[in-house]
Amino acid sequence: MSPSQSSSSTQRVIPGTIIALLALLLLAGGCLVPFYFESFSILYKFGIEKAYLRSGKMVGITIVLLVFYQILLASRFRFLERIFSAKRLLALHRINGTAITLFVLAHPVLIKASENFISYTFEKKYVPEFVGIGLLLVILSVSLTAIFRDSLTIAYGRWLFLHRLGATLVIAILPLHILLVSDTFKAGLPRAAALVIFGLNLLLLARIWRRRLFS
Repeated sequence: MSPSQSSSSTQRVIPGTIIALLALLLLAGGCLVPFYFESFSILYKFGIEKAYLRSGKMVGITIVLLVFYQILLASRFRFLERIFSAKRLLALHRINGTAITLFVLAHPVLIKASENFISYTFEKKYVPEFVGIGLLLVILSVSLTAIFRDSLTIAYGRWLFLHRLGATLVIAILPLHILLVSDTFKAGLPRAAALVIFGLNLLLLARIWRRRLFS
């Protein structure tokens, strides 16, 4: 390897490492929210039920952040492609999508386990939970059609349009569920952080659609 190639590689490794560490730190910070900003539902739980509920909330926050990373990976920023390469970003996008699918499946199981799997009734107070069920179905549809795209008899361009449409629906529904389902996100730092994340999601998504429609 020539000195110039070695220098170029170092210039990519250092910022790449910093970006990866920042992403991990953000995930770690999100997982601490149910410990430092306990909701009333956690305060009134004890033992294994409290552990289930707290774990479910940690998984839910992780999903929110991974969705943000997913939109960021799909945004095709040139500085990210210079650091990681477009091929690696696409691979990360696929791995992250699979992780989102697994966490989305685990989240409701943990939440319901904390409630002894008691079913919801059709009452106004459970609207955030029903919004969450709808969100779960949309995310699974987006993820599974991406994972098994090769088996689908649909043109790539049409699939990509539907994939982005599904992602837009996820970004639209996600704030409704998160901001309403728990009093943790009704005020203070958690709410402010959630609003920043959702705002960035909208900006990134608008950029993707602009490139799709006008390029």
